[in-house]
Amino acid sequence: MKRFKAKKNVRAALAAAVLVTGLSPVLGAPSAQAAEATSANGFDLRVLHTNDTHAHLDNIDRRVTAINAERNDHTLLLDAGDVFSGTLYFNQYGGLADLYFMNLLKYDAMTFGNHEFDKGPAGLVPFLKEAKFPFVSANIDFTADKDLASYSSATIGEPGAEGKIYPAIIKEVKGEKVGIIGLTTSDTIALASPGENVKFKDDVESAQKAVDELTAKGVNKIIALSHLGYPEDQVLAKEVDGIDIIVGGHSHTKLDKPTVYDGGEAPVLIVQTGEYGVNLGKLDATFDTKGVLTKWEGQLINVDAKNKDESYVIKGNEAAATKLKEYSAKLEELKTTVIGKSDVTLDGERNSVRKQETNLGDFMADGMRAKVESIVELGDAKGYVTIQNAGGIRATIPSGDVTLGALLTTMPFGNNLSALKMTGTEIKAALENGVSGVETGEGRFPQVSGMKFTYDSKQPGEKIDSVTGELTQEGSRITDIQILGENGQYTPIEPNSYYIVATNSYIAGGGDFYRSMAAAKEDGRFYELNLVDYEVFREYLDSVGTVKQATEGRITDAPGTASETPSGETPASVFSDIASDANAASIEALHSAGFVNGYADGTFRPAASVTRAEFAAILARTVGAEGDASKHTYTDNVPAWAAAYVAGLEAKGLLGSLEGPTFGAKQAVTNAEAAELIALAANVEPSAIEVGAADAKVTRGQLVGLIAKYLVKS
Repeated sequence: MKRFKAKKNVRAALAAAVLVTGLSPVLGAPSAQAAEATSANGFDLRVLHTNDTHAHLDNIDRRVTAINAERNDHTLLLDAGDVFSGTLYFNQYGGLADLYFMNLLKYDAMTFGNHEFDKGPAGLVPFLKEAKFPFVSANIDFTADKDLASYSSATIGEPGAEGKIYPAIIKEVKGEKVGIIGLTTSDTIALASPGENVKFKDDVESAQKAVDELTAKGVNKIIALSHLGYPEDQVLAKEVDGIDIIVGGHSHTKLDKPTVYDGGEAPVLIVQTGEYGVNLGKLDATFDTKGVLTKWEGQLINVDAKNKDESYVIKGNEAAATKLKEYSAKLEELKTTVIGKSDVTLDGERNSVRKQETNLGDFMADGMRAKVESIVELGDAKGYVTIQNAGGIRATIPSGDVTLGALLTTMPFGNNLSALKMTGTEIKAALENGVSGVETGEGRFPQVSGMKFTYDSKQPGEKIDSVTGELTQEGSRITDIQILGENGQYTPIEPNSYYIVATNSYIAGGGDFYRSMAAAKEDGRFYELNLVDYEVFREYLDSVGTVKQATEGRITDAPGTASETPSGETPASVFSDIASDANAASIEALHSAGFVNGYADGTFRPAASVTRAEFAAILARTVGAEGDASKHTYTDNVPAWAAAYVAGLEAKGLLGSLEGPTFGAKQAVTNAEAAELIALAANVEPSAIEVGAADAKVTRGQLVGLIAKYLVKS
């Protein structure tokens, strides 16, 4: 499926990223070579890096302190793009406030993010004019653009002039040459406004070409500044020969330690800090005389960390703080800017928006849907809808002139617009979650667009363990969902069909207990748009003109109308897809005991494979082996929800051949592995556990059957 209405099929890149992980058993862990190497006679390089700061300057004084403290005589300071857009600092200064501090800090290079083109090529020119450092961009051709052509060079910068754009530059650090190339996502075509004359080229081919040119000049230490996103960075590490370090951006991925691709002739490190300047990335790397990484250590420095007394751990730089006050003074005046007009009061009161449809909820959701429709292709989906949690709507907007300040009071969180491809069943699960806290006015209540739904507040709502996030009671409130068609008519939602769901980044990641959204995101059905919510609202306000929004009957509470199980009938299974499965009884029993859970859409998926993280959770619950989540010894990423189970099993010696430096949380469990660990827990020989072919993947249903047979006492 295409991700955006643009040339690039990002889904293929995501699939390739999975392939990279499969080919690299130590992805995310230091190689044996690195662990054993010393820095003797090597070249030491420190890389300080930022990405996706998005005009968040309120902590810039502490960032200045941190950078100055960490910089030494062999340091490069780099930015991976998206300095533009996100706060009023950008609205007021167009990136030049950020640039003042970047110049002050003497950045060595930056690549462009998609948001650097939000105001078109002409909007980037003042930033280039004032920059005291060069820009790198290997996969964008600016030669046909009247505004940017004069700033662009097709040759390597040695080291590169201030404010000029090169495919790559060469910096000399302690007598050694270090090459830096830049890459920007081609999704910029759909996400921003680069214009028709700014041409994007294939990122892998462009990177290889730039690397080859650097190598021809005798450079054997090469950094890629990448605004492609973490999945694509993993592809880059595999496909391009000669890159040593990838400083990433775009996906807002927080990598506490470098990811290591060790499947080629030399290791490749991938680093990224997250977003908004909260973290400063620091990477210390040692190269041998051939330019091969032999040792590295990376970390994130949290510049917003606080002491127990709420003071900041890092003290702000006084001069930077003084300058920031000059910039921030004008923002209060900016908030009085009139950005639209409404003939009606737009109801965002807490007691309204968290319990019923409101005209503000409708208007906001409509704007989100309109923006997603303009970007994300429908493909095989049946339509576009919006689900916006009421907790993201914080105030009413009075009738009359709409000011920027009023909008920011209503939408203060700066969440990003996101989109998901979800089935009708998953959408129902999301709405079921949304209406389950209506009695207590919880922020998960859904405001919607492109659909209408009915629920019965007299029926049981979902109950969630707020600590573990696990479902403790099924909900049964949603009674009807209708989807708005292109003809303006509503038709029933199709459970197995896909729909494109506009939403915000918070609940797309599972916030407010939206588990079915998190599951869709985890499954790769996620569109990273990185558009700030209040800017989306403002754009929609511009397109509508004077607001006359009224409620439209999108949400109806019909108490007492939900169908109930007829008297005398046996209630259906808690899972909708296990009736014909041979292990149905075991699944029911272990679910009742709290050992296994299903999915947010009401299925168990007994034929699906089992990841190591899932297996650890099920096994640990069954044998009572939950431990301290911080105590496991694995160096790769173990999901937070599984960490305590993994730690508990490791402490009890029940992980067998899965013990080692890396856990491989997403790797599918084989029959042999299942038999081995179940045998350890049952204190029997693995040969006593009856399974199928040793290297075949065990299914969820089969695993539950095995655990029920060998570990659960009847």
